[in-house]
Amino acid sequence: MPTILGFAALFLLATDALNLNLSLMPGVSAKNLIIYLMAVIIVLRMVVGRRSVTDMGKMQAAFLLLIGYALVTWLVAGLVVNYEHYEFIASAIRLKSELIDYYIFFVVFLFGVQTNEDAMKVIKGLLLGAVFANVVTILDAFGLVSLGFRIRDDGRTAGAIGESNQYAAFIVLFLPATVAAAVSARGLKRLFWVGSAVVGAMTLVMTASRGGFVGLAMSCAVGAFLYRHLISYSRVAGWAFAAVILLVLVVTFSPYGNLLAERMMGTGNIDASTASSGRSDIWATALAAMVSHPLTFITGYGWNVYNSMPFQFATHNHYLQLWFNLGLIGLFCGSYLLFSAAARARRASLQATPPYRGQLIGFVLGVVGVATAVFFVDLHDPWYYFWMYAGVVMRLVWLVQHEPAKVPVTRAAVAPVRRPVPRRDPYGWAQPQGRS
Repeated sequence: MPTILGFAALFLLATDALNLNLSLMPGVSAKNLIIYLMAVIIVLRMVVGRRSVTDMGKMQAAFLLLIGYALVTWLVAGLVVNYEHYEFIASAIRLKSELIDYYIFFVVFLFGVQTNEDAMKVIKGLLLGAVFANVVTILDAFGLVSLGFRIRDDGRTAGAIGESNQYAAFIVLFLPATVAAAVSARGLKRLFWVGSAVVGAMTLVMTASRGGFVGLAMSCAVGAFLYRHLISYSRVAGWAFAAVILLVLVVTFSPYGNLLAERMMGTGNIDASTASSGRSDIWATALAAMVSHPLTFITGYGWNVYNSMPFQFATHNHYLQLWFNLGLIGLFCGSYLLFSAAARARRASLQATPPYRGQLIGFVLGVVGVATAVFFVDLHDPWYYFWMYAGVVMRLVWLVQHEPAKVPVTRAAVAPVRRPVPRRDPYGWAQPQGRS
């Protein structure tokens, strides 16, 4: 099963990278069917083997509470309140395709692996899929292949995911794990993973996503604080200097240099709306709608109601969308799932051994980057890969915490057994130690 999961992750990422449409009907695609089939097999194996289903119980409970509340608010919004322009069936399809499918992806990868080595295989499959997506994005951008990736009017690449900001969040999620793979590898494998990290950085530059760069900067800052006891500051200074030189070269000679400099530094006088690309106005409009009905700060308007209202733009904020549609329950559960996954991986990384420690640290940094990036963008397709990744890493967390690493026993580690030395009295009779 771990090998199948690893190949499935690679296949699903490759289909997105190659721009292949696997949709069979609204809400159902070949991607879903593959995971559903794996879910059935895993459930049958768990029933036969009488395995517990309570692993990562709090995260599963948060997921199920989020799904249950979304179902209730969907029924209320469509049958009781009956919002104008609310698409009842389309909202149901979206609920299934997003929340329910996300949970299925998470539990399939959580229960689909049994050992540390299995988890590493699946993680490598995800990383290879991300590397493939980044490589074909660069090849398409420079005209070496034609996969139909869209270039925005402002010159930014939409990449394998299909939207610049979402693709940037996707890159930030897997880039730290790619670096961790390079650190733990040797020889040609290290060269491959270093090259993969460079390619990931190149595609991030091509997106020119400020949210992505802010997420990457936040992951570096938080990682430097959380793992300060593991950091060699001289080595970090060297890598930081190399990164600055590379960034200067990119800005100077790359066709994306002017675009990146303009988006990062701007031109002329910049107000809050301009600096946020209009997001501050979008957020203010959504919050004003909630102020007009204060109860919605607690209950939310209902599942997918935001999209039925006459707003011109999407929320561009994952947390605001949860709060607007699902109230405090949605905001709490959605935030808990993100930050709890990072916190669990961080605790496990402190007791894990290489190479598992490196991948756990990479996951923590990736989640911090995504949690920051989604403050500026709504994700869609990247969430599938996030929950695949989270599921297998949570299994690795469970294994590290419940199956401590075996320490080899050596002669030096075994305390010598001291036996009482008999002593003799003047008459030659032996006496036990400590007796007169």
